[in-house]
Amino acid sequence: MRQVFLEFPWVHPPAPEGFLELFKTRGRYVKLAKGLSIANGGRDGEVAWILTGLAAYSYPNAASEPRIFGLVPPGRMMGNIDAYTSRIVNVVDFALRPIEAFLMPAAAFRDALAQAPALTARLMKNIVDEHEADLEGAASIASDPVERRIARLYAALIFRDSPRETFDFASACKTLTAPQPIPYALSVTETARIVGATRVRVSGILAQFERDGRIVRKRDGERLIAPSLFEDIADWLSAS
Repeated sequence: MRQVFLEFPWVHPPAPEGFLELFKTRGRYVKLAKGLSIANGGRDGEVAWILTGLAAYSYPNAASEPRIFGLVPPGRMMGNIDAYTSRIVNVVDFALRPIEAFLMPAAAFRDALAQAPALTARLMKNIVDEHEADLEGAASIASDPVERRIARLYAALIFRDSPRETFDFASACKTLTAPQPIPYALSVTETARIVGATRVRVSGILAQFERDGRIVRKRDGERLIAPSLFEDIADWLSAS
C-alpha cells in the first residue's frame, strides 16, 4: 500500500519555526520520567516542547490497555492541539522514554498565539501534518500485514527528521549501508501497542526477521535492523 497522505506513519513532524523561542520565554524546563504525563486539555491543560527522549499519545482500548497512535520525538510539540482548543479528550500525553521539555500552561500558549497570527497559521499547518501522521498509521494498521507495519514504523523513526515534502524513501534507504539500532530500543510490547497487534504476534515476527537476516541480534541481545528489512516497502514515499 502506498502512503495516503504522504506523511510518516505514527511519527509526528518537527514543529514550525518560531515556537521554540516561545517556549524558552514562556515555558519552564522540566524532566519527566518514563510513563509520566502532562495535563491534557481543559482549564489546567499544558503544552510541551520536547527537547530529549520520546513522547507519545495513547488511548485505552476496550480492555483498558493503552494503544499508542502518535510518537513525538525531540523538536516537536506535545499537547498543542488540546492546548489550542481547550477540549478534554480521552488521550494521554506521556513520556514513552524519559524526556526533557519546556512546559507551558495552555492559557499562556493561547495568549501568545492571539498576539502572533503568523504563529497561529503555522500551528494550523502543523496540526494538519500531525493528524495526517496519525491517520497514516491508522491506514497502515487497516491495510498492511503486521510485518510491513513494523518495517514502516522503524523506517519512519530512522528518518524522522528528514524533510517530508521532498522525502524519497528509496533514495534514503540507499544511505543505510550497515545495520541500524531499533530506534529508541522499542520493546516488543511498545511496538505491538503502536502497530495494532498482539505482543505474541510481534514477538514471532521479530524472531522470523532474525531467521531471515533482516534483523541481527548482537551478543548483548540488542537487535539491529538490516537494510533488507525495508525492501518490502521500497515504494513508500517514492519520488516516482
